[in-house]
Amino acid sequence: MAFLFSPKARASSDESLESYLLRVVSENFFDSYEGLSLAIREELHELDFEAHGAFPIDLKRLNVYHAKHNSHFRMRALGLLETLLDLPRYELQKLALLKSDFKFNTSAAIYNNGVDIPKRFIRYHAVDSIDSIPVCPQCLAEEAYIKQSWHIKWVNACTKHQCALLHNCPECCAPINYIENESITHCSCGFELSCASTSPVNTLSIEHLNKLLDKGERNDSNPLFNNTTLTERFAALLWYQERYSQTDSFCLDEVVGYFDKWPTVFYKELDELSENAEMKLIDLFNKTEFKFIFGDAILSCPNQKQRELHFIYRALLDYLVTLVESNPKAKKPNAADLLVSVLEAATLLGTSVEQVYRLYQDGILQTAFRHKMNQRINPYKGVFFLRQVIEYKTSFGNDKARMYLSAW
Repeated sequence: MAFLFSPKARASSDESLESYLLRVVSENFFDSYEGLSLAIREELHELDFEAHGAFPIDLKRLNVYHAKHNSHFRMRALGLLETLLDLPRYELQKLALLKSDFKFNTSAAIYNNGVDIPKRFIRYHAVDSIDSIPVCPQCLAEEAYIKQSWHIKWVNACTKHQCALLHNCPECCAPINYIENESITHCSCGFELSCASTSPVNTLSIEHLNKLLDKGERNDSNPLFNNTTLTERFAALLWYQERYSQTDSFCLDEVVGYFDKWPTVFYKELDELSENAEMKLIDLFNKTEFKFIFGDAILSCPNQKQRELHFIYRALLDYLVTLVESNPKAKKPNAADLLVSVLEAATLLGTSVEQVYRLYQDGILQTAFRHKMNQRINPYKGVFFLRQVIEYKTSFGNDKARMYLSAW
């Protein structure tokens, strides 16, 4: 028997977990989410003592990825809440944002419905932040719930109604944040958000946003959208932000314009760095680290969880193969003799750091410097010749996403 009334309207597949719980608050005539959460915790205390402590009193801490330690108790609590609401199994868990074991290089990720999303792309991801969570007034007028996509910082328009999302209340100008206000349809000042006027967005921007959020794969002239998954697109957006120090900029049209000229625009940048390399040198090429000339070009590449090579990684690898081929081995060191670190070698080979150490122990990769016996090589220091790493990679074929080497 259900302990609580569930909302008459079932949870939409694109609804946020916090939005659904606020609808439960309304359906059960609680004054606030805190009242609901205390009632739920009291009931959970009888059913499962461990899970009851994992159910947060504060709405901003509700989602699973906010769990400080293990999130499995939070998941168990959501499962028990489904029973209390008489919902089908996994109904709430499908709405949750989960912790992900995947990392966008060094950036943490969260997981939802088969998609890994960089945590920094989520609005209001830190419980002490003051981000707005914008809304589409026309969507709220049709169905009063908050869409999960409105939490993503790249989403600033409604693709259905082709209008800009509303970030601030038209009445009091305060940032709109339904989690802080604990109201889906109204601002804290009492203004009804569904009554707000909207401004149109140009068709091209809507088209770009539709392509970005499409969970399917399509053929497209722009590599950002050409047969890529949503996770791969997010990886490309993060790479662009980090490479061009645009971490606070979420202009999708600008990024799409950049990738329209791919890979020519990327190769032009690398060519300029390569041509000016000799002027920048302090020592010979074979004693200079790759990152001294090219920066984090290798380590910033999207990592290879995907079933195929990411198009950014593939473009960089093609460039380095050409660089090595156009700079054959000679008495005088050249750009192909730059030194890459263990981490950079692992990225280029699409393998683990441990396997790179094994290649070194087997004598396949040679270091530029002699090392003491039983001393582990610093993974961040350039020690392997770029030429050897690229030649070893091409000996397996450039289209191999990963190789595994026997320990014996």
